[in-house]
Amino acid sequence: MNQGFSVVIPVFNYGHCVERAVRSVLDQSYPALEVIVVNDGSTDDTDIVMRGLVALGDQRLRYISQTNQGLSAVRNRGLQESRYPWLVFLDADDEMCPGALEAYQACATACPSARLLIGGHVSATTDRQTSIAPLEASAERKLNFANYLNKKLTISNGACAMHRSLFESVSYDPALRHTEDLPVFAHILANYDVACFSTPVAMIHKHAGSMRHDVDAALKVGLSLEAKIFDDNGLPQWAEALRKPYRARRLISLIKLCERAGRYQDVGRLYRELFWVSPLQALSPRYLRRFLRSLWLS
Repeated sequence: MNQGFSVVIPVFNYGHCVERAVRSVLDQSYPALEVIVVNDGSTDDTDIVMRGLVALGDQRLRYISQTNQGLSAVRNRGLQESRYPWLVFLDADDEMCPGALEAYQACATACPSARLLIGGHVSATTDRQTSIAPLEASAERKLNFANYLNKKLTISNGACAMHRSLFESVSYDPALRHTEDLPVFAHILANYDVACFSTPVAMIHKHAGSMRHDVDAALKVGLSLEAKIFDDNGLPQWAEALRKPYRARRLISLIKLCERAGRYQDVGRLYRELFWVSPLQALSPRYLRRFLRSLWLS
C-alpha cells in the first residue's frame, strides 16, 4: 500500500509557534496521517505547549522529547518512529497548507515510480506572501541532480514528501548541524525518480532567527559539505564531473551569506578561495564588486 503520511516536526526552542505547525497538520482532511513532534532538548516552553496539545487527546499526535542531538538526529528519530510510507519533515516555524496531503497523494498516484514528491510553497515574510512553484522535474536523473546543485531545482522541507524506502540507502548525518538535508536530497535526485507539482503544500515563514541564516553554523560546515555530498554518498559515477562546479557554487553561497551578515573578512577569504577554484566566475563584476567592497569595509 502506497498511502498514508507521517509528518515529522522537529522543534528546538520554537514553543511560540509549534502549535501553529501542529494544528496545520491535524486540520488536514486526509484520513491516513500521523504527526510526530520531536523536541530536541528545548529550553523554552516547548514542552509545556506540547503536553497541552497531547492532553487534548488526538490520537494522531505523538510527542517525543530527547536531549539535544541536532536536526539530523531528530529527522532520523522521526523516521524510526513513523509508520506510514510517506514522510514530510515540517519545520516547527512553518505550516502545512490546507489540502496538502491530498495534493501529495494525487501526485503519487499520477507518478507511481516517483519516490520524492516536490510541491509548491508559499514564502511568507511579515509583510508579503509569494507563491513559488518548483522547476518541473526531468525524467533524466543527472539533470535533476545538476539543477539541484545549481539551485535551479529548489526543495524546501515541508514542501516535499519522501517515500520511506529511500532511507534504505541514505540517512541524515548527525555530524552535520547545518544544511543536513543537502546530501540526502542529492543522493535521492541522482538515484530515484521524482515528481513535481505546483500546488502550494507549505507556508515557509522567513525570519532572521531561522537556522538557514546561521552564519557561524554555515561556516563551520564550510566546504566539508562538498565531501558529504560526493564522498561515499551512493552517487553514480557521472556525478563526479559536477563536483568542481559545485565547489564554486558553495563558495558563492557562503560569500553571499557572509556579506548579508556583514562578515566582510570572511567574504574576502572566501573570495580568494573562489578565485583559485573558478577564476572566471570570481572575476565576474558581481563577485568582484563584493570582494572590493569587503576590502573597503573590513
